[in-house]
Amino acid sequence: MRRERDLKIKDFSDIPELPDECFDAKIRKKQKFAVLSLNPGIDRALYLPAPMAAGTMNRAARSVTTQGSKGANVAIMLHRLGCDVEYYTFGGGEFGDLANSFLTREGIRVHSVDTVCGVRMNTKVIDSECVCTELNERGGVFLSGEIVELTDLFMATDADVICLCGSIPQGVEKDVYKVFTEFGKSTGKTVVLDCDGEALALGLTANPDIIKPNEYELENLGLSTGLFEKFSTDPDERLREVTEACVKVAKRYKTTVICTRGADGSVHVNPQGDVIFRESMKVRLIGFSGAGDTFLSGYIAARFDKGFTEEYALICATAAGAMKVVLEGTELPEATDIDEAIDRILHPKNEEYKEIPIEETLLEGIEPWNIKKICHSETKK
Repeated sequence: MRRERDLKIKDFSDIPELPDECFDAKIRKKQKFAVLSLNPGIDRALYLPAPMAAGTMNRAARSVTTQGSKGANVAIMLHRLGCDVEYYTFGGGEFGDLANSFLTREGIRVHSVDTVCGVRMNTKVIDSECVCTELNERGGVFLSGEIVELTDLFMATDADVICLCGSIPQGVEKDVYKVFTEFGKSTGKTVVLDCDGEALALGLTANPDIIKPNEYELENLGLSTGLFEKFSTDPDERLREVTEACVKVAKRYKTTVICTRGADGSVHVNPQGDVIFRESMKVRLIGFSGAGDTFLSGYIAARFDKGFTEEYALICATAAGAMKVVLEGTELPEATDIDEAIDRILHPKNEEYKEIPIEETLLEGIEPWNIKKICHSETKK
């Protein structure tokens, strides 16, 4: 059973140790969020006491059932971080009510359109050697009338920030995120796009405000659009190439690109080409599923609800992602855990963080990029 949250420090902008410089005077606080999930699902994780053996009987020691879509994860995490958020999705079928119940139990307003095909079930099998095998249903086919009904609901939102999350199910056009991005931009909303493949490439043409690909998704975007080549396997060269790719995308599409790199941290580039690097927290990896969604939620909550600068929003995102991966399956962290992680980043007890001069970094000579902040850690002797 999930423990009660400490509501007193739920809003992490109230942590007394945060300096005044973490707030951006140009960003309005307490903005409202609307999250769209076109391909909702249920995740069922089966944990095996032995290595998985294909083609024979495998008995699970236990199973965990949770929400199973990017949008659901983002909505839940935004709510836990004290944001005003509503959730738009498809329902119906055997699992529709169950999928929505994970959000309504959190106190989130859910706008759901029942469908004939219903909500999908995704299965993850994690064996004793921590090998994860995923069996994901595709989702859909949703009918045109169902799509129109959800579209009308979503376009009536009065939210300031709209989050378009996840894959495109059968029955929905691949350029749907382009349409919703154009709607958001034309009505003065901030548009956050978190998807991959063709949906991302098409959505980008409408210039969303923020995208959050991981390295694999960013590489595929470059290959599909011809913007850049496959990334190197050499770690130092790869960092340079990933950074250059983020700058190209950010400037071409006038968007902020946040590329998550797993244990290697993240790269943040705004439309002006300003680059921020952030190391990952050193934590024990237990469950990676939903880490990117939690990272994104930490960033946009800090930026648009708390009014933080890009640098400090990235700190919050890093802390949120780290607190997710120490949990099993798609279990999501509490705000109090993220608060503590932020404090560990800002006031490390066994590490000191310092800014390294540009000429001492791997990225020497990449002007005219404006490297605003590069954080490295050194263990105290």
